[in-house]
Amino acid sequence: MSDQNGEDENIVEIIKIRASLKDKLGAYRVNKNNDEGHIENKKIEEADAIISKRCETCLDDIGKNLEKLTSCWKEMQDLPEGEGRKEKAQEVFTLAHEIKDISGLCGYTLAAHFAESLRDYIAETALNLKNQRIIIQAHIDALTVVHKNNLKEDGGPAAEELKKMVKVAIDKYH
Repeated sequence: MSDQNGEDENIVEIIKIRASLKDKLGAYRVNKNNDEGHIENKKIEEADAIISKRCETCLDDIGKNLEKLTSCWKEMQDLPEGEGRKEKAQEVFTLAHEIKDISGLCGYTLAAHFAESLRDYIAETALNLKNQRIIIQAHIDALTVVHKNNLKEDGGPAAEELKKMVKVAIDKYH
């Protein structure tokens, strides 16, 4: 649209901003063969080192988040339906998500499995008080056993027994 002098009123200026994270990862630099999307080996090694260092404390981090989750759950389970209960449910969701992320990153696939299942249950299910108590507690019990026994893998007889226990709770009370 032009103003009275015939000049454009609506001038759009496009500004391209480079993401500094992409710069740090080397996403804007290409290898000598000009392959797009190439990330330098040095950057990959640096990222792997950061992950390895993070995984050194993984079991402790899972334990701390599990303590917070258990505490939050104790507060939540006695709350009546309402805003306070919804807020605690969101905290349970967030803590389960944190456990899933760190567990999955560091190879604790069984903990990641139960944390993801709990997170999804909280996100997708109407929070019926009686049923919720049983299903959430089954997940927390499974996560506690996994943590105390340092069970990493998502297989084996102990893992299958825990999965069966949680599945029974879900099937019966969902």
